[in-house]
Amino acid sequence: MKKSTSLLLSGILVSGMVLGTIVTPATVHASDDAAAVTQADTDVKNSVTYYDRSGATVGAATEITGTKGAKITAVPDGFALADGETAVFGDDGAKVGVKITPMVSVKVNFVDQNGNLVKTDTVNGGDGNAYTLSTLPAGCSWPTDANKTITLEKDKEYNVKVNRQVTNTVIFKTADDTEAGRTQVFGQKAGDKVTLTADQIPAGYTVNSNDLTLQSDGNTQFITVTKNVEGITPFTATVRVGSSATTLYKVDGKELTDRLLGPNSDWKTANKLVLNGKAYYQVATTEWVPADKVTVVSQTDNNTDTNSTVEKADRKTVTTKNVSYTPLYDGNGKAVTNRGLGASSAWATDQMQTINNVKYYRVATNEWLKASDLA
Repeated sequence: MKKSTSLLLSGILVSGMVLGTIVTPATVHASDDAAAVTQADTDVKNSVTYYDRSGATVGAATEITGTKGAKITAVPDGFALADGETAVFGDDGAKVGVKITPMVSVKVNFVDQNGNLVKTDTVNGGDGNAYTLSTLPAGCSWPTDANKTITLEKDKEYNVKVNRQVTNTVIFKTADDTEAGRTQVFGQKAGDKVTLTADQIPAGYTVNSNDLTLQSDGNTQFITVTKNVEGITPFTATVRVGSSATTLYKVDGKELTDRLLGPNSDWKTANKLVLNGKAYYQVATTEWVPADKVTVVSQTDNNTDTNSTVEKADRKTVTTKNVSYTPLYDGNGKAVTNRGLGASSAWATDQMQTINNVKYYRVATNEWLKASDLA
């Protein structure tokens, strides 16, 4: 009968955190006869002779150690395995032949639909081997009939067709005309709508709107940015007001007395502000709506939000209850399925947040404990 042993790992979640016990939901099975099988039991030494595509020997035979039945991947410097080579390690002392080919560098020219050169790259691989192109120049796409695979040949140059999209350069400037950064946006044709991602906006700045309309290919667009007030982060989404009209606020938290958002109305937002522990969404250049008065109904970027507020923790350490397994959660309150903390273990904490009326303490970069799970 097999015996199962719970696997406990002791470690540190992040640098500076208190050492504790991490429980990983895994099981180690001991074999029926409890005999351990080690790597040394399966290691073999083979005498490997390398051959080129013509069958000529490349260098002297080499003794290589590996696992019987495993593919032989070791090759001399400057060579690659020839396509189709499948030699494996045989019995200890076996002699094995392996076909190899010299490494070559070839030039690949990406040419657009009008015959214009977009970019030139150099790719490396084995002479005579197939190479599949996976990286396109920025602003390009593959034609529907694209052949992405080339056969590498020494001193050969390749022209590869791509479809070049309409490209605009975006320059970000502050109100005093100081450049804060630049990026490029792409689309199929002028007039297409594109949305700036958080990564494209200069760090430490916000824009009034993330949406742009593509102009003619090669045009430059200027976007005004505002230096962030501390606590503002990009967040692109649509939010919906509740059943009652809601008050708006300035970025400093002061109430606007002449403006309200109507009930059940939808608003696009590009940024989130946390001010004195309270979250707001930007719905106009100088207008912010409290996060607890709206619901996020759609997102157009890879950010997430759970109407939570993050603030400095009210304690320096937290200790789990005396139970075998305490679950962890990510910053959005979702359970971490492959990690947990051991019984009565203490952890440093620096932040706390409340998500949907549930309080959490942070014990790692993106790992949180529920306050209700603490001793």
